[in-house]
Amino acid sequence: MNFVTSVATAVALGLGGAAQAADVMLLTEDYAPMNFERDGEIVGLGADQVFEMMNRAGITYEAELTQWSRAIGQAERRPNTCVFSTTHTEERDPNFQWVEPLASDSTILVRKAGSDIAPASIDDARGYRTGTQTGDYTVGVLEEAGFEAIDLAPSQSATLKKLLQGRIDLMATSGSFLEAALADGAEIEEALVISTTTMSVACSHKTDQALVARMQEALQSMIDDGTQAEIMAKYE
Repeated sequence: MNFVTSVATAVALGLGGAAQAADVMLLTEDYAPMNFERDGEIVGLGADQVFEMMNRAGITYEAELTQWSRAIGQAERRPNTCVFSTTHTEERDPNFQWVEPLASDSTILVRKAGSDIAPASIDDARGYRTGTQTGDYTVGVLEEAGFEAIDLAPSQSATLKKLLQGRIDLMATSGSFLEAALADGAEIEEALVISTTTMSVACSHKTDQALVARMQEALQSMIDDGTQAEIMAKYE
């Protein structure tokens, strides 16, 4: 897989006069097919929806692809800053204002293809070396499920590399990541489904509530008129 550490794109709505700061800063990570870089632009099932949503809402924005731990940390602290595509968990719920749903996804454990590691339940899976990405929602999922020795890496690609090298037994990730990795030729397979989740936009509590409300209204209009379904179909 080819992973991009950072790419930025800016969109200004309304021309004329001196350049002004964007209304909202959008942060995301390389996590295909939800968000990824292609030909210097941020695209994906989540990204396409978010940019269309912002345009419909008439909200100016800047978007940056960066490390996930940085993205979600800044979105939690900085005014008028949002992160996507974020899994809405009970643990994260009070930390953000939410705009959703971008998509539904599953949280799964994956193994190296052909591995004889086959946990029949979460109880079984606790006995294996399990890895995930620092700051990812799956850390909380694993901790809640009683996993103690969680192997953390700075990115999903680093965790995947560990899995393929046999340095960990299982990788906690999303169903959409598995699909994208398989399309890229990664020799991995699903071992166990943990739960179903909602993918969302998470905005800091210091973000203008009126902007968040306009974002939600715009996203709902995309759901109602079929635009969300059209975007999803592009990435199937």
